[in-house]
Amino acid sequence: MSTTIKNPGRTLARASAAKGIRTGEEYVRGLNDGRRLFIDGKLVTDVTGYAPLKGVISTIAGMFDVQHTPEYQDIITYVSPATGHRVSKTYMPASTLEEFQDRLRCDYARTDLTYGYMGRLTDFMSAILLDLEAGLRAIGKTGAADKVDAYIEYCRENDLQITHALLDPQSDRSKPDAPNEAVRVVERRPDGIVVSGVRMLSTLAPVADECYVGPYFPRKPGEEEYTLTFVLPMNAPGLKIVARETYDKGASLFDRPLTGRFDEGDAILVFDNVFVPTERLLIDGDVEAYNKGRTNAAGYVGIQAITRSTAKLRFLTGLCSTVAHANGRDKTPRFQAQIGELVGLLALSEGMQQGACVDAARRVEARRHGQLSHVGDGISEPTHQASMGAAALNFFYPWVNTKAIECLRFAAGSGAIAMSEADYQNPEIQPLLDKWLIGPGIDAEHRLQLMKLVWDASSTEFGSRQALYERLYSGDPERNAQIWFMHPKRVEAEGMVKRLLGW
Repeated sequence: MSTTIKNPGRTLARASAAKGIRTGEEYVRGLNDGRRLFIDGKLVTDVTGYAPLKGVISTIAGMFDVQHTPEYQDIITYVSPATGHRVSKTYMPASTLEEFQDRLRCDYARTDLTYGYMGRLTDFMSAILLDLEAGLRAIGKTGAADKVDAYIEYCRENDLQITHALLDPQSDRSKPDAPNEAVRVVERRPDGIVVSGVRMLSTLAPVADECYVGPYFPRKPGEEEYTLTFVLPMNAPGLKIVARETYDKGASLFDRPLTGRFDEGDAILVFDNVFVPTERLLIDGDVEAYNKGRTNAAGYVGIQAITRSTAKLRFLTGLCSTVAHANGRDKTPRFQAQIGELVGLLALSEGMQQGACVDAARRVEARRHGQLSHVGDGISEPTHQASMGAAALNFFYPWVNTKAIECLRFAAGSGAIAMSEADYQNPEIQPLLDKWLIGPGIDAEHRLQLMKLVWDASSTEFGSRQALYERLYSGDPERNAQIWFMHPKRVEAEGMVKRLLGW
């Protein structure tokens, strides 16, 4: 018997009525659902017909289609335990190292297809939901965990594209309290709540099916009306999606090979008396569940995020090397050293993928024995097991991404400031460019195409947004560092010094 999750503007079937993995065409068709999307001051009434979004919609549609191909199907899908249909493996729970590594193979394949440039595909939200369910269950919040589990099944069986909004508006960041402008309860009804306020920054919101509004910064007692975790379709009445300008201005993929494919969009979500049904309200006023559910996660997000970051580092390393070949700089010791260092850092990053799987598997195993995390004996291994995934996302990847882009800029030099495809195709100058604008083993057209890729990766609006995105991917860097300062691992490290000195 099928069940449904009901919401104003949309009633979607789960379980036996669902079909599992969708096609790209089905995804595109579902976007014209009456959502209130504002871009450049205008209401976009036809999402799929809006030219600046066509590139990213096509990319996401391709991700749905690839699930049906023999080459990828067994890697990125599995058989649903509820229906027997094929569903996305991004929703598959894991309890052993082998199962986490199976998920890793799925994450690798999916992030490889987008070269690591789409950080908020539903892969990330699938991991957040699995982590939230595991974290809530670990701290004894069974009711909330069951609700999250039901929503996971709903998304899995209907193959939904989900985004999130985790941050309060920047009204006054000097205050630790929830700002009045944040999303809060304004009315309570027997069948749900009504919320108003603002949440940011919702990457992928213009082209997602649903949105998850959940915790990032902790709440305090007294802030229960702000202590909410809920999920809604993007066409929920009263929800307004106010997106930044799109960076895809219609240039060819020759000139903007990244912007034209991977501009996910970012938006502020404005909730103007939006009704949230009880079944879609995952956490309501429970400060402990809100704060500790996420911090006691199993580790799915770390695996997915590291894998995505590794794919991007692999691409940027390859781009630096290809550019150096194209202008002969690969023969110089300076660039050999810079690119060689990136190759070494890539090897570390790929090792971190496996480390994140081991970390998650040990945490799950510890919970079978009633512990929230693995505790070492302090002799054969460290006593305190910190999250390697969190550390990598807080410190390693923001640094290594900056390093890779800097190497790319130096490798390309002024060659990245290049003419357009239209200039090259001008019949008066093309023969001259073909004669003189060449490199070692590369003709003028391919060299120009390569340099336009460098420019898009490093210097366009899209490239600049990517740099900021990677820097702030896991939150405020200083705040993250302060949190790590409080970790017991620091005290454990001090203990070695005191042991040597006999203190």
